[in-house]
Amino acid sequence: MWLFFCLGITSIFTVDSMMKRYLHIGCVLLAGLYITACKKEVKSTDICLHDSSIDYLKRWGILTTQTDVFETNGAVKSRNITYPNGYFQINSDFTYNLFSDDAPVNGKWNINKSCDFVLNPNTAKERRFSVIQLSDDSLTLRQTSGLTSVTQRYTAFKCPSLASLGFRWDNAFTLQAPYSIDTVFKEIRSNQSGYFKLNINASYNLILGAFNGMPPPPQATGTWGIAQPGCLLVLDKNKTNERSYEVQKLTADSLVIWRKDTVVKQNFLQHFFKHK
Repeated sequence: MWLFFCLGITSIFTVDSMMKRYLHIGCVLLAGLYITACKKEVKSTDICLHDSSIDYLKRWGILTTQTDVFETNGAVKSRNITYPNGYFQINSDFTYNLFSDDAPVNGKWNINKSCDFVLNPNTAKERRFSVIQLSDDSLTLRQTSGLTSVTQRYTAFKCPSLASLGFRWDNAFTLQAPYSIDTVFKEIRSNQSGYFKLNINASYNLILGAFNGMPPPPQATGTWGIAQPGCLLVLDKNKTNERSYEVQKLTADSLVIWRKDTVVKQNFLQHFFKHK
């Protein structure tokens, strides 16, 4: 509009040559300012947690991990999406806990001057993430290296209730991973028949079948409940055989729990499906 208005002025008014030059220059500048003002402001999609009013210091359940490999022209060459179990907990003391499919990982975090969310800063295991999305119930982080990006999506973790766990859970499989002071070894998968029944009266029944040529063990019974902090599934609380499990995933038809056995030095990741 400014451009057309100025062109009309220069063609209508009859003034001396010097005035026409100044008027034309002024109109060109006004037109440039108008065109610049019409340009859409481009904003970064990254979020700086320094400025966030949303509480991100909480436990986040893992939804998906998406790995994209790009061509040099920016086109997606390949994409792989996985659905890990577990959760990612960001603590207010600048530590974090990551419980995923194989073994738990603990470390420290901070936010650097570039607003990157950094795990294990200033160490050989340092990893930097851009915060792509953040709300009260969702978090998306992205790590980029060369032509590869890894996007991790999380949802706010919901502590299981007695009602949501109070069912018969049939064994699917168990992953056992031996560990030492600083190493977790390759996991071993086992398939043992049986089930784990959590009764609404806070008692449980554990029935296991024969395994590796050994006869089935006797039925185990006891009490169960949810313990805080950590939303732990606890069996036989305050007894000599007390055991605690991290509830890594709970859906309408499946349950995944994790336990570290410090006596036999093994991590146990147990998968169940709801009895039909």
